[in-house]
Amino acid sequence: MSVEKMSKLVKEDDIHVIHGSKSHEPLSKEAIGKEICKTFQSMQQDAVAMIDVFTKEKLLYSELFQKSVNLAVKLRQHGYCGQNTILAICSENCLEFFTPVYASLFNGSIMAPINHLYTPHELEHALNISKPKLVFCSASVLPKLLQLKKQLNFVEKFIVLVIVNNTFANTEDVQSMDDFLQNTNISVSTFKPFEGVADNMAALILCSSGTTGLPKGVVLSHQCLNVIFNYSRDPRYKADSDTHTSLCVLPLFHAYGLMTCLTGFSMSRTIILFKNFDEDIFLKSIQDYKINWLGVAPPLVVFFAKTQKLNQYDLSSLKGFYCGAAPLSKTTEEQVKKRLNISGIRQAYGMTETTLGVTGLDSDDMRSGSCGKVLSSIAIKIRDPETGRSLQANNVGEICVKAPCVMMGYYQNEQATKDTFTPDGWLKTGDLGYYDEEGYFYIVDRLKELIKYKGYQVAPAELESILINHPKIDDTGVVGLPDELVGEKPLAFVVKKAGADITEAEIKQFVAGFVSPQKRLTGGVIFLDSIPKNPSGKILRKELRKIIKNTLASKL
Repeated sequence: MSVEKMSKLVKEDDIHVIHGSKSHEPLSKEAIGKEICKTFQSMQQDAVAMIDVFTKEKLLYSELFQKSVNLAVKLRQHGYCGQNTILAICSENCLEFFTPVYASLFNGSIMAPINHLYTPHELEHALNISKPKLVFCSASVLPKLLQLKKQLNFVEKFIVLVIVNNTFANTEDVQSMDDFLQNTNISVSTFKPFEGVADNMAALILCSSGTTGLPKGVVLSHQCLNVIFNYSRDPRYKADSDTHTSLCVLPLFHAYGLMTCLTGFSMSRTIILFKNFDEDIFLKSIQDYKINWLGVAPPLVVFFAKTQKLNQYDLSSLKGFYCGAAPLSKTTEEQVKKRLNISGIRQAYGMTETTLGVTGLDSDDMRSGSCGKVLSSIAIKIRDPETGRSLQANNVGEICVKAPCVMMGYYQNEQATKDTFTPDGWLKTGDLGYYDEEGYFYIVDRLKELIKYKGYQVAPAELESILINHPKIDDTGVVGLPDELVGEKPLAFVVKKAGADITEAEIKQFVAGFVSPQKRLTGGVIFLDSIPKNPSGKILRKELRKIIKNTLASKL
């Protein structure tokens, strides 16, 4: 292609790129540690950072800062600092979780949060991605880690965050946090965090969602954190600016839970922390703490749509939800708004690879069904997956992102990184969506999850949004059933409501009343006790496909 033709193509292509507005304040180019220290030092001594919802134990901001500084200095003394040091944390939600996270950020090292619910096989895979020198863990996870001790020969020590019932003995390889920090009390006023150029310094290695295969290590820079801290101070996105207390039921090893808390701390909020979800304690906490806004994933929104316990609690303080991590159907959104009499659900779109959201709604904007407009400092285009050309409004294609909050790449996986970016640096999200004439974005489905029926593209999310509103269906997931003649037939996995009696024929007839012939459940219905999902609520379709494969194999 000639230079003239190439430049013309680029110019035409740029017409269909949607840019966010200018940032409300300049984006810092420095490592995040200095900003975090400044935030902590500006807080009142008795300000509460977190409360354990089950034990009512509190952690003050002054305590969190002191413990994080103590740990940072202790790690430096042992040589665990700088960009050549990777640490990991594998624990359920607890008050001690953020001490190693902040210590790592202060020291310019890299923290890798790991899902504590992983099986030993999954743990081995996740830890082999980052190969951390130290692993901070809870007492409940330690036995699984010790099972893998021989395979994890790169781990020099396991540090247990909290000792339960004093039944613990330190060894050469295992040490309690209290013992590791013994006789360490550093002056926070003279403490200096590591410095560096933000976009050149890795801060975190997070596991990708793993919805299409084994998780990969997503490397996020200090610049990524600068971006989300900037958002937290932007009045355009703070519908909850008068909120001082937030609930966190999201897992802290996941980008959504981790970033929500980090931004909450940057705004001096008190986080009410859940180790696990309990319906009654959750609803009672909204009542007792008079929560205005909730950060949720779609499964929690569905919970509000279906639970029979709403009348048992006073939820009148609720004004709305922030919802992300997976698509939410417009029907469910409208149903919950009506049940709770809230102003709206502010959906956002993002992924681990973009740190947090790249689209969102302004504080006074409640556009139903949309995940909002492009946020400041972000550029998004809708790309035709086959031709690579960017598309105009109201054309469905793959969402592609350029932004300072986009990951540095997949850790030590050059091929996966190369496959995920276009040659000119756009992150290919793998999500299908479109924007309308006003610049509002809408998510359709995952590119690789589309069902191909006789050449037609069928979006599982569309069928799921229909099925979930059947009064006898509690949960559902849709995938394609391989078929030689038509390619794939839509097949629904269904969880019945407790005590409900419903047949496959009834379900197929119900769906047929809403969709065209190619979208009908010609692949059938399989009943399950639960739909496999990852911690953020995304359906693990690969697990559903395994069930299909095993079912077909058993019939041979």
